[in-house]
Amino acid sequence: MKKYIYAFCIISCLCVELLIAQTKSTTIRLLNFNYQPIEAVKVKILETAEEFISDKQGKVVLDLSPNKIYTFQIEYQGEQYQEQIKNAERNLYTFYIGTKQNQIDEVVVSAARKFAEKKTETVGKMPQENLESSQSYNIIPQELLKERSVTDMKSALLAAPGIANITNGLGAGGFTVIAKMRGFSTGSGSLKNGYRTSQTTMSDLANIEAIEIIKGPAGTLYGTSNEISYGGIINIVTKKPKPYSFGEASYSYGAYDLSRLTLDFNTPINESKTVLFRFNTALQRGRTFQDFGKDNTIFFAPAFRFLVNDRLTLNIEAEYSKAEKNMIAVGYLPKGFNDLAAFDWNVKQSFSSNDLTMKSDVLNVMTSADYRISNRWTSKTIFSSANTNNHSNYLFAVPLTRDTIGRRIMRIPSEFITTSIQQNFVGVYGNEKWTNKLLIGVDYNDDKYYTQRKMLNYYDKVNRFQNVPAINMAKVDQLFANAQESAINTLNRTMGIYLSDVFSLNNRLHINAGLRMDRYKDLVTDFEETYFSPKFGAVYEVIDNQVSLFGNYTNGFTNGRMVLENVQFNAATIKPQEAAQYEFGVKYELFDKKLHGNASYYNIDVTNVPFTILEETGKSTTVQNGRQRSRGFEFDLTTNPFPGMHLIIGYGYNDSRFTKGDEKTLGKKPQGTPYHVGNFWASYSLLEGKLQGLGLGFGGNYSDDFYGDDYNTFKMPGYFLLDASVFYERDRFRVSVKGNNLTNKQYLTTNFWLYAQPTRTVLGTISYRF
Repeated sequence: MKKYIYAFCIISCLCVELLIAQTKSTTIRLLNFNYQPIEAVKVKILETAEEFISDKQGKVVLDLSPNKIYTFQIEYQGEQYQEQIKNAERNLYTFYIGTKQNQIDEVVVSAARKFAEKKTETVGKMPQENLESSQSYNIIPQELLKERSVTDMKSALLAAPGIANITNGLGAGGFTVIAKMRGFSTGSGSLKNGYRTSQTTMSDLANIEAIEIIKGPAGTLYGTSNEISYGGIINIVTKKPKPYSFGEASYSYGAYDLSRLTLDFNTPINESKTVLFRFNTALQRGRTFQDFGKDNTIFFAPAFRFLVNDRLTLNIEAEYSKAEKNMIAVGYLPKGFNDLAAFDWNVKQSFSSNDLTMKSDVLNVMTSADYRISNRWTSKTIFSSANTNNHSNYLFAVPLTRDTIGRRIMRIPSEFITTSIQQNFVGVYGNEKWTNKLLIGVDYNDDKYYTQRKMLNYYDKVNRFQNVPAINMAKVDQLFANAQESAINTLNRTMGIYLSDVFSLNNRLHINAGLRMDRYKDLVTDFEETYFSPKFGAVYEVIDNQVSLFGNYTNGFTNGRMVLENVQFNAATIKPQEAAQYEFGVKYELFDKKLHGNASYYNIDVTNVPFTILEETGKSTTVQNGRQRSRGFEFDLTTNPFPGMHLIIGYGYNDSRFTKGDEKTLGKKPQGTPYHVGNFWASYSLLEGKLQGLGLGFGGNYSDDFYGDDYNTFKMPGYFLLDASVFYERDRFRVSVKGNNLTNKQYLTTNFWLYAQPTRTVLGTISYRF
């Protein structure tokens, strides 16, 4: 009898285990296409008629059999979606519902949706709506770049209000872009996705989702760097993997034999769409608008996203590029000439050759981990590593007389290595009446620059009005073999700790404050310095979700050794340079964001500006008690007055002066800072009829006159550029023809040297989506 009892018990246990194996706990996670959980979504299993509601994390926990098929009917915002699971073998399934952002099958999207969104987590390093933020910023989305047929960063920045004098940067091997913002130079290569990387790792536009222009000093959250300017910072947002499959291939051909091929391919790797992959590439060959010059690029950018579970998401992306181009800078005018227009300069004359080029080899790796600690706290861990090898040959065309040009050549092989680690914690507390968002962060940056310099001063002297011989590279190499070489190594580390808090009352009043402590060390000289950077701001929504009044105080700084890196004297006397800005203005998002923009007045005061005093004995002394003031007004507007039509207008006024320091510059304007700059773009697309998808666009940029040097000895003429495009987009095809600088304006921009800018060009592009 006992044998039967034992057998029955064993069989019963086996049956229980079998039944347990037949049903197990499975989690369904509902996300939108921005990977955010969706709460209170109705989920129905059609086979059993059971209904469930997703929780705050967008989750529904079910008991599913691995041997059955389940069909889920999901209701969200009046729409129904169906998903199916066969043989439930995993513990977690992810369903994406809602409207796809940048949906690949969409032909024509209204301007309100394309250009009105100002969603960013970069400005405050935490989620915050535009009308809640006391910071001025602009976003240039990829849709606008595509409509304007933009292929390079200089042209892309022309779409931002208040930006002037866009040039290539000498100090980064010529492979970054420098612009004037609010009277100060700022770079566009050292900030990606809100965190530091090397200033030389310029992204190709093929991998750019958006360009964020954050106005004013930003030292509290971003610390100090040669590229983080008092006038503002430029953040590059790279393209991220999406949870659906698509692709787009484009080919462009234009003036001066420009040939450019790009590919954007995206796909989920696994069935549950928790491993996502995206790949962007660009191949470009072409000449420049000058008599000599080339512009060649090979660019690859793979990216992975791992949705490990409902708490952890990992992102890994890389950019690799090889580029070759010419770098030609023009010197200041000789004595006796105070107006470039009267100097009769031909911008198409390069004084160079196709062989005197700069070559760059760049690898940039960026990783991040987003972790939800609890319902209130999230963590973001970031690691970035950038390595650039440049072999740069610069040509400086120096006007010695009206006729004579001295050709100076510099050869600078260099290596740039930047390592950045950042950890941010964001906590959100509150109820229906108030909300408090707290950011606690720490970052570490290690920068190594190794350069070796040789200079030929001069390679030769030529008459610019006669036949100018091309640069002979055999002669250049021979002369450089005997030239004196100087090595400049820059090694520094910075550690920053920062806090930022935003308190909101009744969702109308938003008050923010922040503080940073930055510790800087120069590893070459053992110079060390600690600096504190505060910020404050307030916003009041006069009309809820439509109009905000805002004001801010922001701080920026540059560590003393970076300010005076070429000056040798007692380190104890070196002080950090500091910028303090106050700003107030209005933001508006009206008529369901069909009319939105920003208007603000700002004042920036910079102290501890260095300058040189020449004593009677002939000895020069560098002191650091100079001051500079920059004040101005900015305005931008984007409107979608009726379907298919949109208009973008931007204007900036800036009055920047040296208010204390060198007598030669006292009261003068810094070089390259015009009073007035403006930009506009208008386009119209047919949304129905036989010609649906046909569109026209035109726009332009204006710059007032500006001075070519800080002493205001010669004036650079302003310019007005006019562009226009015709495009047709239907089904999966898009064809466009774009004309740039249609009036064939000859002009130069300046960033300590002068740089010739392209004359009239035409570019045709054909794209296919799949």
